[in-house]
Amino acid sequence: MEKMEYLSDVNGTWNNGSNMTFLSEDFPVPVIPKWGFWAKFLSTPVIVLVGILGNMLSFIVMKTKTLRHKSYSHYLCALAVFDTLTLIIRQIESVDEYLVSHQKTSGVFQQFSDGSCKLYNFIVHVITLMCSWLVVFMAVERLIAVCFPFKKVYFRKETGAVVAIGILFICVCLTQSFRFLMIEHVMYDDKNNIRDCLATEKHAEIYTSLDVYFFLWTLVFVLPVVFIILCNSLVLFHIFRVKKDLQKEDNFLSYRTDRARERKYRSTCMLLIVTFTYIITLLPLFTLSLIVDVTIKVGSLETARNTYVALRPYIDISVSVSLLNYAANFFIYVLSGKRFRFELKNLFIKKRIVKRSFTARSTRTEFYRQ
Repeated sequence: MEKMEYLSDVNGTWNNGSNMTFLSEDFPVPVIPKWGFWAKFLSTPVIVLVGILGNMLSFIVMKTKTLRHKSYSHYLCALAVFDTLTLIIRQIESVDEYLVSHQKTSGVFQQFSDGSCKLYNFIVHVITLMCSWLVVFMAVERLIAVCFPFKKVYFRKETGAVVAIGILFICVCLTQSFRFLMIEHVMYDDKNNIRDCLATEKHAEIYTSLDVYFFLWTLVFVLPVVFIILCNSLVLFHIFRVKKDLQKEDNFLSYRTDRARERKYRSTCMLLIVTFTYIITLLPLFTLSLIVDVTIKVGSLETARNTYVALRPYIDISVSVSLLNYAANFFIYVLSGKRFRFELKNLFIKKRIVKRSFTARSTRTEFYRQ
């Protein structure tokens, strides 16, 4: 970081955009347009509220008697939980950004200790990673279900799904253990006496590398996207090939088989949309973050700062777009999942119980039937 020092680097962009601060005495601090911030600040609570309600309904529906024994329902339930936690965290950080950056007052984390900062930072990033890799697990589950439908793979069983989620959680926790060593409750703004949960000065350089290149780019975006695209491509190829083969056959057995496959493909289509939504919603933010980082590495300080200022409103908008990833799954299930719609409808519509009165004309058959 010889040309500029900045706090939390691109992590501020991905989370709340407030912690990227360029410090230099050579150039005056440029004025950052505020329209992007206000669009993000006002849209965040709406997305959070709608997303939490949708995730709660998704969890309840996936736990119904019909769906709870499906392996993918466990991944979707876990995803709903971690998506909800992510939305809550984003709302907290949005309030903190407003207080610190725009009101110049103490933020949400002002009263934290070193220990609580370490724990909070660790939990936040574990939750983010769980959201990413649960989507990957869903893509792998669909690949096995479509391409190897007759193989009894433990990963696709109810207990196998629970074990897989537990192993994933342990691995994710291990990858983020470095945060306990590097995060402390440090001074963020000396002038206003504002503290925040950030990396210490001696760990700033290595923490930035781990946080941006290892966590954000590798674990949150690049690796999940590679796995999702690979799995989904194989699934789509297999579906098109099978449909092409079935079109050549014209008998009752193939018709029944085709209907059974269509039911499975509807579930597959729903999960494919979920995984592709992950890529679409995170791609703009990743692209802008990459542009900023490349400019920092290869350009001058003035060029880097001007680029960041010009892109900052669009970065804020991209943060809101990325937030849709954690709130959109319920609507995807409703639009593409016929069985999900049926179970959701049953939650709100009580079955009418028709009572028939017995009369002298009631036959014995009618009596037994009632």
